[in-house]
Amino acid sequence: MTTNPTSTQTSRPSWLPVAEYPFQLRAIELGDHAVTYVDEGEGATLLFVHTGMWSFVFRDVIVWLRHHYRCVALDFPGFGLSSEPPGRDLDLAEQSELLGRFVAALDLRDITLVLHDLGGLVGMGFAAAHPDRVVALVMANTFAWEPDRTGLIRMLRLASSRPVTAADVATRLIPRLSTTRFGVGRHLSRAGKRAFLGPVTRRRVRRFHDLIGNALDSQELSDRIAAGIADGLGDLPILTIFGERNDPFGFQERHHAIFPNHHGIVVAKGNHFPMMDDPDLFATTLHRWRSHLG
Repeated sequence: MTTNPTSTQTSRPSWLPVAEYPFQLRAIELGDHAVTYVDEGEGATLLFVHTGMWSFVFRDVIVWLRHHYRCVALDFPGFGLSSEPPGRDLDLAEQSELLGRFVAALDLRDITLVLHDLGGLVGMGFAAAHPDRVVALVMANTFAWEPDRTGLIRMLRLASSRPVTAADVATRLIPRLSTTRFGVGRHLSRAGKRAFLGPVTRRRVRRFHDLIGNALDSQELSDRIAAGIADGLGDLPILTIFGERNDPFGFQERHHAIFPNHHGIVVAKGNHFPMMDDPDLFATTLHRWRSHLG
């Protein structure tokens, strides 16, 4: 495994037992931002990208896949194990640019991007700016285009509205619901649920809702992604893995229409986190598909 000289091991918070997050924690300084990440295993690189919560959502599949691949997953500033941003919060486009600096610092190449939720926009924005570093895409309950359909726009507006944001900041209801079987909690122990909620503060809940709203105000990022798809990203092999119960806007079908080299599976009774609903299926499908790419 290659480790950049500016990367260091970092301490584990007391609320995160090794049994619940069995990875060596690393940190790297990217300008003014300190980013915590995991870098496990050897082989072809899988780069896991999620934002709004944290890379714990990929825990179980990394445990499986690190025996075959180099698995890298970062937490963006102000989320998960990364520290608070020193100034204002980063929007999705800025997170995409930070991802590019992270990849350059670790000199990651021939990357298979594994994207989830708003990580789809962040990861695809990075891919459009650095197409030479990306060889394949895995999309899990996410999208890679400007929100342009009424249902999705209304959902994003509602989720980022002041009343919904204020209610969630006060109660942290959405993070707690995310630990149930409808979120990441189908196979989590009580200790696992506590660990998932460990970094969730009211400030970070507000930031999560702000990012949702930002998805409606990221025209430049959306344009860059669209141009990247037209210029060659659209020809990359793509695997989509969606939960059966959480694709109300037909994202998986739309990926199939955009990317001709597409393979997709549906996780039976899966919800928004298919990698946690059925990690064995997710990991074995990804491994089988990626192995056939050479």
